[in-house]
Amino acid sequence: MSLKAMVAEGDQVAVYLVFEGTHTGGDFFDIPASGKTINISLMMLLRIADGKIIEKRAHFDRYDILQQLGVNA
Repeated sequence: MSLKAMVAEGDQVAVYLVFEGTHTGGDFFDIPASGKTINISLMMLLRIADGKIIEKRAHFDRYDILQQLGVNA
């Protein structure tokens, strides 16, 4: 995992992360393990209170992942 950016304002924190891994093990979006290396970008908006995450909204591009796996979506 690589932290690309983090911005905070008030009780909110925006985080942009990139994960790299190998598609092994169980199915991923109903696609059998392919052994391919994929990168997943993730953007999260967190709300913090008393030092704890109390709300999380996360977004990623499913179609980018499918394309990396060779699926025409």
